[in-house]
Amino acid sequence: MQAAAFGIIVVLGPAFAAAAAAPTANGSTDIDWMAVTKLSVRVWLLAHGVPYIVDGIAFTLVPLGFTLIAAAILAAIARRFCTKTWASWAIATGTYAGLVCLAEVLSNRGYPDLANRTFQTAVVAVLIAGPAVAVGIWRAYGAEFGWVPRVSLAVRQGLRLGLATVVGVLAVAAVVGGVFSYLGRGRIATGVEALGIDPLGGFALALGQALYTPNLSVWMLGWLTGQGFSVGEGSLYSPNEIAADAVPAFPIFGALPTVSGGLLVWAPAAIVAVAMIVRVALGGRITTSLADLPGVGAGLAVFVVSVGLLGAIASGALGPGRLEVVGVEVLPVAVTSGFLAAGGYFLGHGLLLLAGLLPGRRRKEPVLSVVPDDSGVPDEQPA
Repeated sequence: MQAAAFGIIVVLGPAFAAAAAAPTANGSTDIDWMAVTKLSVRVWLLAHGVPYIVDGIAFTLVPLGFTLIAAAILAAIARRFCTKTWASWAIATGTYAGLVCLAEVLSNRGYPDLANRTFQTAVVAVLIAGPAVAVGIWRAYGAEFGWVPRVSLAVRQGLRLGLATVVGVLAVAAVVGGVFSYLGRGRIATGVEALGIDPLGGFALALGQALYTPNLSVWMLGWLTGQGFSVGEGSLYSPNEIAADAVPAFPIFGALPTVSGGLLVWAPAAIVAVAMIVRVALGGRITTSLADLPGVGAGLAVFVVSVGLLGAIASGALGPGRLEVVGVEVLPVAVTSGFLAAGGYFLGHGLLLLAGLLPGRRRKEPVLSVVPDDSGVPDEQPA
């Protein structure tokens, strides 16, 4: 309950400040505070995958930054109040999901297919709250992973390799997005000035747009694959081509790429390089032997599925018509990224083989762990 309340307050604070700072003839008496509150709750719900419906038009582009903030609030409160029991985890997760569903029902009553939407909302809320509450409990009491060795070695290797590659590629995509944001700082400033808002409203706008920066990072991952992304049907932002049309008057869209061709066509090589570096870095855990090849294959599968999921949750609709297509095209981006990562793993595998052939390289001996004898029988002493 605290996590839900704090999450709504995170939106309410800037929204109330922006509404109070707006000039009106009668001061704050003309402000519809209830409308501002409803708006804030619906933005909070949007972070949980609930469409923001206005006059029958659904806005479904989830602000992933706010989703991460909600998860962080859950983890922090769980660390303070939860106990190390499954019941505590279930109560915290279930209560949060129930409150999200209750807010969704109250906000979207009167719209069709409410039952199906509520079920989807419950699933998304559990997927957010479950891991977040578990992280909070683990941080407070520690975690026991004695069951991990029972998991197949190939699965463990695949998770380690695939997730490390995803993190590395996302980091590169975020840096590329930051570079384009810096290059487009003039367009961003012009967009803010065109809105004619006061400084406090500008701060609230900047905070709201910052919640979409994780989405922009995922879009830039699609850009790195060469497939690009779209902001409206018929548009394309890729290293090879830019086919831009009118975009909504959001200053953050000033950070979109405006150049293509030339050396930028080599952008997909960044994914190959990251995959190669990760493969070499994990050479001590995933060797070049045939027995470890299934782990590399599992890692590639984890990477492709993760990229596809990221692309799906970072895309959506920003309005009617052509704005129903905003983000990456999931299947082409996931498949292309898989081929690029496979090339990087192949190069890294080759480098590890070459390193093993270098003269003077000592082969690591297996580390033997000594297990104490608890049988109670004393060891034989030499005569």
